[in-house]
Order: sequence, then structure tokens, then C-alpha cells
Amino acid sequence: MPQPDVSHRMVLFKHPLFALALSFAAGTLLASFTAASLSFFLICGCVSSLLGVFFYIRKSEAMAVSFLMLAFFFIGAILIIVETKSVAPDRVRRFYDEGRIAAEDPVEITGVLESEPELAPDGFYLSLQVEKIRIKETQHNATGIVSLFASAHDRATEKEYEWLELRYGARVRVMTSLGRVNNFRNPGVSLLTDYLDQRGIDATGVVKSPLLIERLDDERVFLPLAWLFEWRKKLLKLFHQRFSPETAGVLQASLLGNRYYLTHGAAERFREGGTFHVLVISGLHISFIGVVVLLVMRRLTRRRTTQLAVSLVILWAYTLAVGAEVSVVRAALMFSVVAIAPLVNRHASSMNALGAAALALLVWRPRDVFDPSLQLTFLSVLAIVALAWPILSKLQAIGVWRPTRSTPAPPICKRRYRALAELLYWNENEWQAELEHSPWQCRLFKTRLAGRLQNLHVQWLVRYVFAAVVVSVTVQLALLPFLVIYFHRLSIASIVLNIIVGVLMAILSLFGMAAVLISQINFTVSSPLIALTEAVSWIMVHSVDPFKTLRLASIRLPEYTGWAALVYAFFYLPLVALTIELARWEPIQHPSSVRRNKPSIAMRMSGLGVLLLAVIIVWHPHSARAPDGRLHVDFLDVGQGDAALISMPDGTTLLVDGGGKASFAIARRNVDEEVPIESFERDKRSIGEAVVSEYLWWRGLDHVDYIVATHADADHIDGLNAVARDFKVHSAIVAREPRRDMEFSKFATTLRDQGVPLHLIARGDTLRFGDVLLDVLWPVRTGDPNSPYRNDDSIVLRLRFGDRVFLLTGDIESRAESKLVHDPFELKCDVVKVAHHGSRTSSTEVFVNAAHPSLAVISVGATSAYGHPHKEVVERWRASGADVLTTGQNGMISVSTDGRDLSVETFLSDVK
Repeated sequence: MPQPDVSHRMVLFKHPLFALALSFAAGTLLASFTAASLSFFLICGCVSSLLGVFFYIRKSEAMAVSFLMLAFFFIGAILIIVETKSVAPDRVRRFYDEGRIAAEDPVEITGVLESEPELAPDGFYLSLQVEKIRIKETQHNATGIVSLFASAHDRATEKEYEWLELRYGARVRVMTSLGRVNNFRNPGVSLLTDYLDQRGIDATGVVKSPLLIERLDDERVFLPLAWLFEWRKKLLKLFHQRFSPETAGVLQASLLGNRYYLTHGAAERFREGGTFHVLVISGLHISFIGVVVLLVMRRLTRRRTTQLAVSLVILWAYTLAVGAEVSVVRAALMFSVVAIAPLVNRHASSMNALGAAALALLVWRPRDVFDPSLQLTFLSVLAIVALAWPILSKLQAIGVWRPTRSTPAPPICKRRYRALAELLYWNENEWQAELEHSPWQCRLFKTRLAGRLQNLHVQWLVRYVFAAVVVSVTVQLALLPFLVIYFHRLSIASIVLNIIVGVLMAILSLFGMAAVLISQINFTVSSPLIALTEAVSWIMVHSVDPFKTLRLASIRLPEYTGWAALVYAFFYLPLVALTIELARWEPIQHPSSVRRNKPSIAMRMSGLGVLLLAVIIVWHPHSARAPDGRLHVDFLDVGQGDAALISMPDGTTLLVDGGGKASFAIARRNVDEEVPIESFERDKRSIGEAVVSEYLWWRGLDHVDYIVATHADADHIDGLNAVARDFKVHSAIVAREPRRDMEFSKFATTLRDQGVPLHLIARGDTLRFGDVLLDVLWPVRTGDPNSPYRNDDSIVLRLRFGDRVFLLTGDIESRAESKLVHDPFELKCDVVKVAHHGSRTSSTEVFVNAAHPSLAVISVGATSAYGHPHKEVVERWRASGADVLTTGQNGMISVSTDGRDLSVETFLSDVK
């Protein structure tokens, strides 16, 4: 029988766009980690393309497709090199990178607002497309985008901003200080510049007064987009007026893409429950909107082109209105590809749609291959398409099997799998109806429970729950390495909560929008709907609480670094093999089949491999480095604050302070009222979580033996709250217990909730850690442990190991120093942590001379609102013979010793 001519088809690839996207992404990764030149990749790309055309003409499809994929590989490498090197000389980021603007230098910027101001509880954000920048007395033409926050804490200030008529397309001149400085330079901690580059932002700044903004003319804008922005702004305000802060924040985040109003408590509950993704506009929201609009259009017209055109216009209008973030654009692209495919007589393959979206986004911005948002969104969709859907579809084929001419033989699988499939999908009523119209009769032995569930009308519910669990588990499995690396969290509760929260979010959105629309006509009529919305929101937000009570919500996990991090790459080898074997497995025997297609040994081995590596990642044996017999002291860069991790020669860890900033509740106001009505705590990661914990996880630690709060100032004690929640802590050490102090009270509550015991120390106490002695030099013991715990009450510690001595001085000032110098011998040291961030209230000359270190470390931010460290203090330490290093200039400073030598390393010197 003659074979059809398929020589001009890519028969080797069922999903060609997905394969090409993988090749393109691999090329971008290779070029990012190698030193190969652009010309090398250009030559390779041209040769691969020519060879691909040559073999296509010769009708050698296998070779043609191989060289086509290789060409896309080199195209990816070319584009990322071009993107990296093509930063224009007049870009704002170049001004900073080349030193033409120093941090916190005042500048005057002229530009156009590229969108409506983004409302926030304490002000609003402006996204400014820069046209000109004035530095001192010189004006330059400039390009790029800067994000400015305009603070507005009272109604009078808001009115002044309203008079400026700041809107999409407005041209303004602003006086501000821009920032493009990494404030927290530590291993394992995300850098601000990376975050800004991922979002396409050149710098950030703060507008302190409306008087610093001069309103100029208006740029011509795309009017429909302006209407969309205005509609979104009005809807944001309506959510404020109609709902509580918690409910309004959830609606604004999930429907409008504004997460500034999301309360910290609600956001944390969603994170712990593994359901934060419902608050991020992504594939779930876009698919829901697209399907709803398509169904409505099918009721209105039978013309498929009209249905599709209207649906896509509405979908992309929504995408633009909510900010067009990567996840939203990806979802819109995927929906568009799937929707358009039938019109061009193509099968709507999900894998091809995913590949097309990936290619479009990566060609536009190749460096997005490193964007966690893009990685997570694509991998989650891939998990659903390549793992969850094949499992569910094959279970369905097993469950609905009945003897037919094309499928005469029963499914080939174990009995327990067949029972599960029949329980979910077998419909006895349909089978009996089919037999009534059949000329022959037979009896099928199916699981009886399927019929009972069907009679109780709950089989559909069991099927939905099972499908949701399969999707949730497969997505978490596929994302496991990324969840550890980016979030250090694995949610156990999400397996259950994803089933509930997804449904509740749909109900909440419908009720919320209906309540807002009806309230515009009659507020009284909308009141029951508002109450229902509030109730659904409360249930959804607090659904994780029972799991938290049982400590089953989520677990925090450290990461592997160095060569050990290859475990994450190895994890995907059996997972890919399992996916391939699952795709090959055909449980339904067809008459044309030559062999019985049973689940292969390769599938079982792949499954075992995935399970084993998942256990290693979650259990994380040997993730922390083994003790090396040296004493390590790492002075973390926590900005204006203190945090030092001491690793003893025997591996014991002691964290002295945890950095932090004072937190203030914001008074939330109704948009049209001047009176504060409710306290609002914005969702923002603390320094303890975002810096200290991230560094400890990077070190592979899941526990800290001891935490020490030298005193109760927020920049020392606040970060320890996050550490106590994120890690197993053996005990906490303090010198005072001022229960009436707000910061200490919060710390004590955290310790109590986490079951961490609290111990008091004072002058004269000595703690021994193997060969290391930890002497407490200050403060003196007091009869009232509830006495104040301020700077001069700071714990002062002296570490002695062999011939080397470290002195940690907290924030003591001149009064405490004068008491300590009565015995100068006990202050003599090799390394000193300078007191109070280098303030002139500390480091008196007599104290400096008594300590006489070879190295003085100052924990301070890159820029300090207090002017720390003061110049005269730095000079005083240098005059005593000490080298002075600051975390603000050097990043994390690491000092280690074996008791004789002294090794000093800094983060910035390591990364150069």
C-alpha cells in the first residue's frame, strides 16, 4: 500500500513550537554562562540555518528539523547577548552604573506617565517614561523608566496631588533622589538591581511633597487605553468604599492586579496555605474570562470570527488594564493561540500554545528566562499539560471502557487502578441505556461503589476533588526545586486548599463585582451581597487556620548550594523520563497492537527516582556545610541595623541580633473621607525574612541553636521574630525582659508561640561552646528584669578561641563604655563590631585605645539617614591601627580563625 507523502511535514515533533521554545531558552542560558562572542554565535546560527534549508530541500526531515532547532538555539544566544550589550548610553541605569549619578543625589526628571498612578494605602506610585534628566546644573536627554512613590498621608496632601491632574500621558517635571543601590549584599539574598531589571525599571525614588512636581503639557495617548485605566481606577476606589480592608485587598489583587492594599495577615495566610497564586492574575483568571466571553458571544452570534475577535479584544484590553505582567501576557498569548488554531485548521495543542507563548515572550525580552515569575508560570502549565492531564485522561479511558470493535480487550493495568478509574468515571446508567439499544447482551463487572456514588449524585464531586488533587500534587512536584530555591517553603495544606480556594475565589469575584455594580444603583439592595462577599472572603482567607493550628500548613526548607545544587537538576531527569513513559503508556488494547502495552519497568523506576530525589530535597541531608574546626563570624549587611551569625568550630550556631526596621500601621481612609477608620498593615517582607532568613537558608540551615537580642531596638530585635518562626531555635538569650516595650513584647510573643525558651544573662556569665568561650561583659545584673532595654543596656560579648578575641558591642554608648574601660584588659581584641553603627555617641577615644583591634567592622547601610558612620569615629578607629570595613561599602563581612590565623572576606570582593 503506498504511503502518503509526508516529507514536507515535521513528523518528528508532535509539538514543534514547544521544542523550538526549549531550544531557544537553552541558547539564552548557554550564552549567559559562557564567554563566547556574538560573532561566534552569529556564524553558528547562519550555518545551522543554511544546513536546515539544505536538508529540507533534500527531503531529509530528521536532519532539517535538527538543524532548525540548533538555529533557534543560536538565535536565543544571539538575542540575549544583544539585549545585554544594547543598553543605550542615555538610559538612566547607565547614568548610575557609570557613576554619573551618585546614590541619593538630587536630580530633576522630565518625563511622561506611561500609565495611571497606582494607588496605595499611604500614597501612590508613578511610572515615568524619562525624557530628560538634570544633574546639578547640566541637563541631559535620557531614556528609561523610573518608579516614583508619592507619599500622601492626609487628605490635604491628596488634594494638592489631585490639582496636578496626574494621569496617563501627563508630562511632568519632578525633583527627587533616585536609587539604584543594592541595600542588602549577602550570599543568597536577592539584589534590588536584579528585581528592577526584571521589571524593566531603571531606578526608584520618592516624591516627598506635591511642591516637587511641576505639571507640564499632555502627551497624545491611545484613548481606549486611557478609558481602561480610568475604569480600573474607579473600580479600585469602589472596592475601598464598599468592603473591609481585607476583602478589598483580596479583590483588588485578584481582579485588578493591585497588591498594595493586600493586608499582611491575609497575604501570609495565602502563602502558608500555598494558595497565593489565586491573588496573582495569571492563567486561571485569563482562561476564566476568555471562556466566559466566548460562551456569551456564542449566544449572540454564530460567526466564529466575530466570537473570537470580540473575545480577544476584551481579553487583551483586560491584560493591558491590569499592567500586562509576564504571567498575564503568557496566559493571554496561550489562550489566543488555542483559540485561533481552529480557524487556521490546526489542532489546538496546549504544548504548542505554551511554546508559542514562550517564544513570543523570550524573543521580546530574552533575559526573562531568568525571571522567577516566567519560570514558575510556564513550569506549572507544563506540569498540568504533561503530567496531570495524561494521568486523568488515561484514568478516564480505563474507567469508561466497554467492549467495542475498536477496544475489544479490557484495560491493561493493575486491579486497584481499574477500581479507582471506574469509581471516578464509570456510568452504569449510560451503559444500561446502551444495552437496551444493542442487539447483543453482556455483563461487565465494574466496582459497585461507582454506582452508589452515581445514585447519591456525588460522583462528579469526587471526580472534581480527585482531579484537583492530581493537578495540585503534580504542579508542586514539578515546581519543587523552584519552591525551595525561591520561597524556601513547601505547603502541605495546598493539596486540600487548592480545591476549596479556587471555587471560593470564583464565588468571591462574582459576588464582589455584582455588589459593586448594584451599589451604584441602590446601596441598600446591595447590602446582602456585600455581606455575603465579606463572609466568603473571611472563609477563604482563614481556611488555612486549622492547618496552622495543627502545624500542617507549610514547612520552611533550606537550599543546597555549590555542587550539591546539582540535585535539583538531577531531580528533573527521572521526572522527564516518567513523563515520556506516561505519554507512551496506552492502557486500552487496540486490535492493531502488536504487543501488550503494560506499564513499563522504566515508568516504575522513574517514579521511584522522582520520589527518592524529592525526599532528599525535602529532608535536605547535609545541606549545611560540615564544621571545619574554625570559628566563623559573618557580619550580615542588613542596612541600618545589626546581625551577626557565629558558627562555632563544633557547628553550633549563634545569631546575635537580626536587623529590622520599625513597623508602623497605616491609617486606612475611605477615599472620600478625611477621618481614619481602620489600622492597616501592608504586606511587605521584613528584613528578618527577606535578608537574614534568606542567608541562613542559603547556608543550608534549618535551625539556629541560639538567638541573642542585644537590646530591644527594632533594628536589632525585629528580624529575630522571622528567624524564630522560620527555623528551629533551641533557645533565646536576652539581658532584660521589658514586657511594656512594644518591640520586646512582640519578640516575647513570637517565642511563646514557637515554644522557644528565654534565658537571661548578665556581666560575669560565661558560656562554653567546645573550645570557644563566650564572656558576657555587659550589662550588669539587675533586680528588675523588666527594666528598660535600650542602647546602654546592650549585651556586650567577648569570644575567645585560641589566641584570637572578638568583641561584639551592640549599641552601647559613652556611659556604658566608661564603665567597661575600668578593666582595659578585658576589652583587648583582634576584631571589634563597632558600637551603634559608628555613631559619635559611642567609640570614645579611651574605649578605642583599650580595644586596640586589628579589624573594626561597622554594621551600617549603604546610605544612612543618621549620617552613620560618622567620619571622626572612623578616623579614630583607623588611628588606633585598625582596618575599618563597613557592611554598607563591602556587603557581608566574614571573619574566621582557627585560633591562630585570621581570615577576612567581603561579599563585594567575592562577587567581582
